[in-house]
Amino acid sequence: MIYQLKYSPIAEDDLDRVWDEVWEASQNFDIAGKYVEDLRNVLKQKKKYPKTGSPLTYMGEFTGLYYVTFKEYMAFYRIHGDVIEVARVLFSRSDYMKVLFGKSEYILEDDED
Repeated sequence: MIYQLKYSPIAEDDLDRVWDEVWEASQNFDIAGKYVEDLRNVLKQKKKYPKTGSPLTYMGEFTGLYYVTFKEYMAFYRIHGDVIEVARVLFSRSDYMKVLFGKSEYILEDDED
């Protein structure tokens, strides 16, 4: 089965921010565009086998998110039926648990979706 790949609105905003950050560093439109395109291609590779991404765990428990890394960024996604939803794209050295879950210490709660 080939999964559909969808981006949340905030993930699209994240990709725009990535483009801006790469452009700031390179001052080159082509480099910034290629960087984001390559990042999207890494995610497209998950369409056939989405569970080959790294599962995001906290204290040994799966959080419901998988992630892939691309250079300095991490893309976090969930699998819903036949859809891969990219939730966020974040700088890998950020406090991504706080960004994703609203606190530095992620407290596991039952998530029934």
